[in-house]
Amino acid sequence: MSAVGDPASFWAQTLTPGDCVSLAAKYRALAALEAEAPGPARDRAIRQAARRWPGSLRESQLAGPAVCARRLRALRAGVCEPTRSRAAWCAHDPGVPLWAALHPLLGDLVEWRQRAGGGDLAALRAFVEGPERPERAARWASLAGLSAAGPRVRVRLAYRLLAHDAGLSQLQLSYALFARRGPWERRGGDLPGPERAGLPIEIAEFFDVP
Repeated sequence: MSAVGDPASFWAQTLTPGDCVSLAAKYRALAALEAEAPGPARDRAIRQAARRWPGSLRESQLAGPAVCARRLRALRAGVCEPTRSRAAWCAHDPGVPLWAALHPLLGDLVEWRQRAGGGDLAALRAFVEGPERPERAARWASLAGLSAAGPRVRVRLAYRLLAHDAGLSQLQLSYALFARRGPWERRGGDLPGPERAGLPIEIAEFFDVP
């Protein structure tokens, strides 16, 4: 478990072979979606991908097939190697370890909305801190240090929490996830995210946004 708000600890955590297998399956599924003709079968596959890897359709749309194919090549190598830290993955593509961390956060929000219909930050905290899923509580441990923009929790809170834990600005995180700049980096009503400067020196070079 990483220390809350400690980027060095966040980046020292590892991607397991299981993580690599799941992410590789995601990129194969996204490639298949690109090639499949519109119709009921493709619609079912889209819903399955969205459920298994929340946020993956947005990644496919914004990052594009070439970036997804590059990430798949890196993951195919990673499956056969000993466990590597998130920091070590940055030399291949920093988006890989960040998506591995983001999918579960987005999945937690989807589950919360399905069970509770949404709500405010206090309601989300009560959900994620529940004793039945300690790994979920660990993912959201730094939530107490963030605040929501407006009375209801939005999906972007997951992105803000990940940026905080990884020691990234919102812009740095967005570029790493989607490999290009765009209007999705900031939204009306966003509160200022933490502009941190605590990245481990060995990975700071991978987050110079052009």
